[in-house]
Amino acid sequence: MVAYAWRWLVDRFGLGPIWTKVFKRRVPNQPWYLGDGMALTVLLGVQILTGVALAFTYTPAVDHAHDSVRFLSERQTFGWFVRGLHYWSGGLMVVMIVLHVFRQVILGGYKSPREGIWLIGVVLLILVISTSFLGYVLRWDDRGMAGLKVALTIFERIPLVGDGLVRLVQGGPDLSTITLTRLYAMHVIFIPILIMALVAYHLYLIILLGTTAPAEHGEHVDTGAEQKQVYKEQAESPTEGEVFFPTAVIKIAPWSVVALGMALILTLTNGAPALGPPANQQATSHPREEWWFAWYSALTALMPAAYAPTFHILFPIVLFGGLVLLPFADRGPARGWRHRPIATTIVVILATALIGLSSWRLRSPFGGEASSAPPPIPRGIVLAEDARQGHQLFGRFGCVSCHPIAGAGKEKIGTDLARLERIYSQEELRSYILAPPAGVAMPSYAGRLTDEEMQQLTAFVMVVQTFPRTQGD
Repeated sequence: MVAYAWRWLVDRFGLGPIWTKVFKRRVPNQPWYLGDGMALTVLLGVQILTGVALAFTYTPAVDHAHDSVRFLSERQTFGWFVRGLHYWSGGLMVVMIVLHVFRQVILGGYKSPREGIWLIGVVLLILVISTSFLGYVLRWDDRGMAGLKVALTIFERIPLVGDGLVRLVQGGPDLSTITLTRLYAMHVIFIPILIMALVAYHLYLIILLGTTAPAEHGEHVDTGAEQKQVYKEQAESPTEGEVFFPTAVIKIAPWSVVALGMALILTLTNGAPALGPPANQQATSHPREEWWFAWYSALTALMPAAYAPTFHILFPIVLFGGLVLLPFADRGPARGWRHRPIATTIVVILATALIGLSSWRLRSPFGGEASSAPPPIPRGIVLAEDARQGHQLFGRFGCVSCHPIAGAGKEKIGTDLARLERIYSQEELRSYILAPPAGVAMPSYAGRLTDEEMQQLTAFVMVVQTFPRTQGD
């Protein structure tokens, strides 16, 4: 009966060709390191399933989004687990897709006839990074709002189209529920549909053209026709080829097991990401990116502040433009890491830089969770209105997370502003905040403060410099 039912399903739904051409096709012997692509597919599946579950509760309205996320985290049955798994699998997906790109660069996986596979992969990289950022914003807490404002500021600086792009994202001249609805639709409908469609086409081309066969690594392959011949010969070889399912799948499955296991462990040990205070459009909070964007923030903090606005615009263009042009610029026949020392060296340097920058950012004084509570004021001191507003900004921007005030917060890393060697003028303070000196572990606040906020913040620091050296004095 079971056999009859199976034959009926195969016949009526046309499963025979799929089974033969997809699962039972022969492929070259699969090295274990090819499993990163399969792991990406598994993580994508986790993202889709958990995202659908979250969508049943999340409310894309500025007055309710934050509360709906809090309800998910604190009251919804297993809501913390679903949200945590969505969060950690999303971060691991960003890491895994970068590793996947690095591997293809090392092996020359973009070479003829696989240029189409590579170009679709570059688009998928952009989409994965974009949707990971949108998920961060949809919490609609102070950190998400800070991230959105930074992104809109970058868009606004794009010549000719900047203002129009900002209005398109916002749905008008200001941030509103329309903005949140548009971001939500991009995150849960438009980008996921694009990703799934492109992943399907990506896999179709891989089935059609194959991955980089081990035989290609030992010889120079000049044309796409030569590659197809080499791939076919190895796949059909009794000793060097194998059936994709289950033989090859079992070999490359450990990547998926490790990726899914890490997502589960991180979820069970750390839970869902902490939710900050509700977003406040009138206030500016201390921006803090997700851990998988930490390297980018560190890179920005290390460069002169005057170059940052141009860098934010040119860097993505140069990066993704370079990836698109790579298969057309590198036309050499060498494939495999042993024959590509320059590509391998570049990837090692880039990977080391990413890890180093991320580590520095996460360990830096301005890399931890910022305290939003304003610092204590010594007894008997009354602040003028500007300084009083600056006192609140000092907490809201996270300055209090690094800088002690008159001995309060002695374990912190930044300079105690009540114990400076001399009194700094308001203009000197302004210059320091906008462009911290080289070697100082402090981010530039250029573009993050309005003129009024800068006036208020520096007015408060001017008063702080006159405080007693300790709160008890």
